[in-house]
Amino acid sequence: MSAKVWNQAPTVRLLLPFIGGILSAIYFPHEFENALVVLSVLIILVSAIVLIPQFNISYKNSFWFGWISYITLFLLAYHLTIYKTEKFSSDHFSKIKDPSHLVYARVSDSYIEKERSIKVILEIRAVKKGQSWMSSRGKAVVYIKKNDLSLKLEYGEELFLKADFKDIPEPQNPAEFNYKKFLALHNIYHQAYVKNNEWFSTKINSGNPFIKYSIELRNKLLKVLTENHLTGDEFSVGSALLLGYVDKLDADIISAYASTGSLHVLSVSGMHVAIVYIVFNWLLFFLDKIKYGTTLKAILLILFLWFYSALTGLSPSVLRAATMFSFIIIAKTLNRHTNIYNTLSAAALFLLLIHPNLIMEVGFQLSYIAVIGIVYIQPKIKNWFEPDHFLLDQVWTITSVSIAAQIATFPLGLYYFHQFPNYFLLANLVVIPISTVIIYLGIAVFAFSKIPLVVKYLSVCFTWSIWLLNSSVKWIENLPASLVQGIHISTSETWLVYAIIVLFFGYFTTKKYNHIVYVLATTILLLLIQVDEQLEQLKQKKLIVYNIPKTSAIDFITGKRNVLLTDTVFGRDERGLLFHVKHNWWELGLVNSKIISKSYTDTNLKVENNFIQYENKRIGIINRELILAKKNQKTSSPFIVDYLIISGNAKVSIANIERIFSVKTIIFDSSNSEYTINKWKSECAVFNQSYYSVVDSGAFIENM
Repeated sequence: MSAKVWNQAPTVRLLLPFIGGILSAIYFPHEFENALVVLSVLIILVSAIVLIPQFNISYKNSFWFGWISYITLFLLAYHLTIYKTEKFSSDHFSKIKDPSHLVYARVSDSYIEKERSIKVILEIRAVKKGQSWMSSRGKAVVYIKKNDLSLKLEYGEELFLKADFKDIPEPQNPAEFNYKKFLALHNIYHQAYVKNNEWFSTKINSGNPFIKYSIELRNKLLKVLTENHLTGDEFSVGSALLLGYVDKLDADIISAYASTGSLHVLSVSGMHVAIVYIVFNWLLFFLDKIKYGTTLKAILLILFLWFYSALTGLSPSVLRAATMFSFIIIAKTLNRHTNIYNTLSAAALFLLLIHPNLIMEVGFQLSYIAVIGIVYIQPKIKNWFEPDHFLLDQVWTITSVSIAAQIATFPLGLYYFHQFPNYFLLANLVVIPISTVIIYLGIAVFAFSKIPLVVKYLSVCFTWSIWLLNSSVKWIENLPASLVQGIHISTSETWLVYAIIVLFFGYFTTKKYNHIVYVLATTILLLLIQVDEQLEQLKQKKLIVYNIPKTSAIDFITGKRNVLLTDTVFGRDERGLLFHVKHNWWELGLVNSKIISKSYTDTNLKVENNFIQYENKRIGIINRELILAKKNQKTSSPFIVDYLIISGNAKVSIANIERIFSVKTIIFDSSNSEYTINKWKSECAVFNQSYYSVVDSGAFIENM
């Protein structure tokens, strides 16, 4: 960003210390005494310098005024983030202890239907302590057993329930998705499982009327789609595109769109909000011709945008787009020229004031970075080629936008998702035009839903358009080498990649050759870090027993290759492998992975029946296939093993194991039931036997 642009975007300079304060509060949370007093003094001081004529003669050029302002914004953001972190509140429900576990709560969102239960977010409003109710606050994830009553729960409904709330567990396997951290950013720290006889509804609904109406309207619009014979993938993709309803998206569809770099289409974002803005701006054209019409039009447009945002679930990308368009509409109505960087940063500042933790949302980060990339990089790419033909120019425009957005977001994509879609250009050339047509057709289907003859043909076109979109995406996904997976970069490496991008494109703005020197120096530093990581990975040797529900999975890692010993069912479960195991493989830089379920031999690993020799470690496995003879006398020469892994709820006692084995540590893997593990743990205490429960403590990891 040039100095001229920097000066034209003062809110960027305000945003940076504000973000710094939020991040500091998230990573280093602490409640400071008198923080509010100090902050108030600083705000009064800054306000006095700006507002009182005797003080503000040269404040704009004052070095000290700038630093005082930045410190004030930093502390304001820090204090605001701590204040909005509900676990620090003295009345948080987790701080009110009572054995009855009776709470009064409100449903704060639509439920998600699971196989045997419904998952719902509850806002705890009161906790019973003794014979009285104490007002409280806080949210929790609650799983209620599925039946006819639970399936009728609505947003805003108030409930009495008996729930034993537990902390959200930490990730159970290395590099696994941190669900605990994700929920904590939404002020959710606890979960509970509730049976049918442990809750009842008061039939009182105290939800926000606006949100309640938007949810009801979304359900009615979803019904319009089903009534017009949309089913399967066409319904799931259509409802996601138009309404942000993603509950019915199939895993294969999500994978196809992610693999082609088109997943952004399935989450309502800036493109969708822009189309809604264009439609309603056109429909309200007549207001431009009457007195005060432009002001009324601006108010209506902003209301329409925010209603659509609420209708689609208020995702981070929608919030960003709706806020940015609102600022643009206001500026346009006031006949003021808006600097896009100023608008973007003002929108971000507004959203972060309301919800500071948004800065940690992947969707929020990707949407902002993509827009900044399009604004800053796309014009430079567009100037590389100037087609004469109109159609070719449109294709080149879409291409340059796709390249710019991909350049801006690919470092975050590698950091979070460890993959890169090779055909993103081809995918976006197909996806963007077709999805735009689908959105217009979808709006038309809703608009003419009461006219059967019209909606009949519109819905046919709508269905076939979605089929064409899905088929195109799947075809691109199946092209050779469509996706590169297994890429891992650290936080520091992500920042270095962004530094290279900024310096490289900064050269095209400034034409200063020292930018190229900086690019080369940063690239060399990045390569040196990568070389050091590769050398460390070549030396690694690990034994890992994963915590995967009802599954036994043992990983033997040597250098950049590994062998996973597991059952054939899990070995073929691509979704399970991706969620529980593969992210760890990618983080460790593994390039040669083999999955086995029976005997196997290589240079440093021998698996034969129920015994394993890995490096200098001897490992035994006791499962249903290995039945130990029950004799009273102790074996004269016991089998000596370093680790004994018990799996599959094997019918064995620790006493029998002690008779046959001499073992350093017994490992109870995750294929055992909690009841059986607890029984074995009690027996281990009697024999003073060391043990490790994967179910209780997460994956067992031994660095060899």
